[in-house]
Amino acid sequence: RIGEIGVMWEVLFFRYTPIILAVAGSLTGCSIYIIHNILMKDYPDLAGAAISLLSAIVPALAGLICGKLIQRLHQCAHQDQLTNLWNSRHFHSEITKEIARLRRTQSTSCLALIDIDDFKRINDTYGHVIGDEVLRNIADVFAKNTRAHDIVVRLGGDEFVILFPDTSIECASLLTERLRKLIANHEECYQATISVGVLLVNANADINQLLTVVDETLYQAKKTKNLVVIENFS
Repeated sequence: RIGEIGVMWEVLFFRYTPIILAVAGSLTGCSIYIIHNILMKDYPDLAGAAISLLSAIVPALAGLICGKLIQRLHQCAHQDQLTNLWNSRHFHSEITKEIARLRRTQSTSCLALIDIDDFKRINDTYGHVIGDEVLRNIADVFAKNTRAHDIVVRLGGDEFVILFPDTSIECASLLTERLRKLIANHEECYQATISVGVLLVNANADINQLLTVVDETLYQAKKTKNLVVIENFS
């Protein structure tokens, strides 16, 4: 509930930013007039110092608040609300930058597309509230068992993607196999398992090609389920 109230105030702030800034400017101007002409009219030196201090503090404070709110808004726009992982908007931004970086550095990165096996069964058996809990628990496993520079994303529904920068296909295989085992043995995932397609990112391919190939690789894994399939896309 508190989080919802915070988001509401952020939305109101940005909707009425021009009015808020106009009011802040008016209050600053009125304060300067009162200081200069009423409170300290007999002490011009002190009035000047007070006005200078006020003129420095108010813009700095307003800038700090606006900066924090803009940062929060950016995070909300790029974060999945259910799992707190990154969302598809953030993923497309990051994969675009990563492909450009790979073309400059000639290093290797990998992409893992992950799907929860028979997730509809979990929703049908336990209900959507438990289904959401399973999604959060699986997301938590991914977040806690990947590296700080890995980019973990919920694409939507029961589908996730992980971008492994500066990672060989062998290392990505080990990392995703570990995630698969952790999910399969997780008591709070309601016997859920995952299928994973892992792809070595080809810097000469575009995003649509990469997603097509990794999706085909995931499809091969889902034929068996609870499996990691590797594709060296060269």
